[in-house]
Amino acid sequence: MKQLFVILLTVVLCGAAVIAQTTENQPVEIKLEHDALGKAPTINVQIGDKTYPFLFDTGGGITTISPVIAKEIGCAPFGQITGWNAGGTRLDFKRCDNVDLKLGNYQTRADTGLFEIMTFFSPDTKEIGGIVSLQTFKDKIITIDLAGNRLTVETEKSMADRIKEMKPLESRIGSQGAGAVIDIFVAANTPKGKIWMEFDTGNFSAMLFAPHAQEMLGINFDAPNRAKSTKPVKLDLVGLGTIEMPGRERQMIYDGMLNYDTISKMTVTIDLRNGRMWAKMNPEQPKAPAK
Repeated sequence: MKQLFVILLTVVLCGAAVIAQTTENQPVEIKLEHDALGKAPTINVQIGDKTYPFLFDTGGGITTISPVIAKEIGCAPFGQITGWNAGGTRLDFKRCDNVDLKLGNYQTRADTGLFEIMTFFSPDTKEIGGIVSLQTFKDKIITIDLAGNRLTVETEKSMADRIKEMKPLESRIGSQGAGAVIDIFVAANTPKGKIWMEFDTGNFSAMLFAPHAQEMLGINFDAPNRAKSTKPVKLDLVGLGTIEMPGRERQMIYDGMLNYDTISKMTVTIDLRNGRMWAKMNPEQPKAPAK
């Protein structure tokens, strides 16, 4: 009987190991939703027994949860994470560490900041639980396809297959908050050297350029009566080539920021272990006939 029990236990454990290995060796696709915030993509995140839409924002820097969720999971917020937004405003967050998040079939444990994101939305907006940022996928390889409404957590093999049709970008990781914050930047050529554009799916405006970056590019957004306007900008992304999209001025601590509309035109793979990026342009969508 004892020998039979050992055999059965071995079979069970080996089976579990095979299941775990199979899961780790398969890419996981996460759906990007638009039912909660319209254009802004969200990801349904299960925390405990409840599921909330979270804003997917690669420029968010840190994964956040709301005070309501912190209370539900029994977190007494502690400590502090300090960073600065693109405009240079200091932001301080309380912490909730080791929060279990389930994004479709992808599960992770993240150290999060406490932040009430609902202050940015109207009272009739569906409750948003927080922000899914690049930090949510720390040390992972992800592919972002906004046009296809999907995010894929890659394996080494699936990444190798994926980037065969892509071009390598020049990119680098930025971090604040004692390493708790993860942002990523891509280089663009100018007549006076490179500028570094934050890769920001949460920027729903035009591409943004600081005054010093405009001077390097040889552009401006001047309009009559000292006003500023939005104008088309040709931007030579190192490795990918020239794109042309609307841009405007913003006073900020970065050179510039890519935006949702620009990123939607490409599929991008990011290795968050080292900051390497690859991209390819998506096929042009046919324009709807004029009515």
